[in-house]
Amino acid sequence: MTEIEMYIDKFPNYVFYGIEVEHPLYYGEVNKTANKVIIYINTLQPEWRQLNTIVHETGHADFNMYGDDKRWSIKTMLAEKQAEYVAKHFVV
Repeated sequence: MTEIEMYIDKFPNYVFYGIEVEHPLYYGEVNKTANKVIIYINTLQPEWRQLNTIVHETGHADFNMYGDDKRWSIKTMLAEKQAEYVAKHFVV
């Protein structure tokens, strides 16, 4: 079992998909529907970045920290800062 798989196993309530996005600044995202949370991880990123993205995106989902449709709005920026805090302080 890889370290990425060990991280994913820590969050059994979420569905994870590895996707390939060639943009160097795309790491992943979370989509929450009425009954499930889907987390996309860019598998073209280095392993350490994928691990950080898993924790970052689950931070959004676990603590219901979502922005809006505007990338640079105060609500979106606050949600990103909160998820970064979770990613930096979370221990698997």
